[in-house]
Amino acid sequence: MKAVGVNIALRKMGAIVNSTSEISDEGNGKIRINTQSTFKSANVLFPVGEEITESTMDGRTCKTTINWDGPNKLHQVQKWDNGKREATLDWIFQDGGMVLHLECDGVICDRYHSKC
Repeated sequence: MKAVGVNIALRKMGAIVNSTSEISDEGNGKIRINTQSTFKSANVLFPVGEEITESTMDGRTCKTTINWDGPNKLHQVQKWDNGKREATLDWIFQDGGMVLHLECDGVICDRYHSKC
C-alpha cells in the first residue's frame, strides 16, 4: 500500500480488517469485482479490454483496464498521476481459491483468498 501512496492511517486500518472479494462474469464482456470489508467497500463493473475511470478504495482515481490472460487469470492495470504511476493486479484462480498478485514500482504483494 505504501508503494501506491496510501497514507499511514489507511495502511494501518487496511492491515487489521478482513475483506471478501467476489468476481463474477456479468456477460456481454463485463466482469464485476465486488470487495467488501468492515471499513471500505468497492463494487466495480469492468468492460473487458476497455479503459475506465476507477475510484479505488484507497482514494486514487485511476484509468483501469482489465483483460483475461488465459482461462484462470484476470490482468488489471491501474494508471494514475496522469499516467506517471502504474500498478498491476493479477487475479489468479487456482486450487479452489484465488491469489491476488499486486505489483507497483518493483514492490510485490501476494494476497491469498480461500473460496467460501
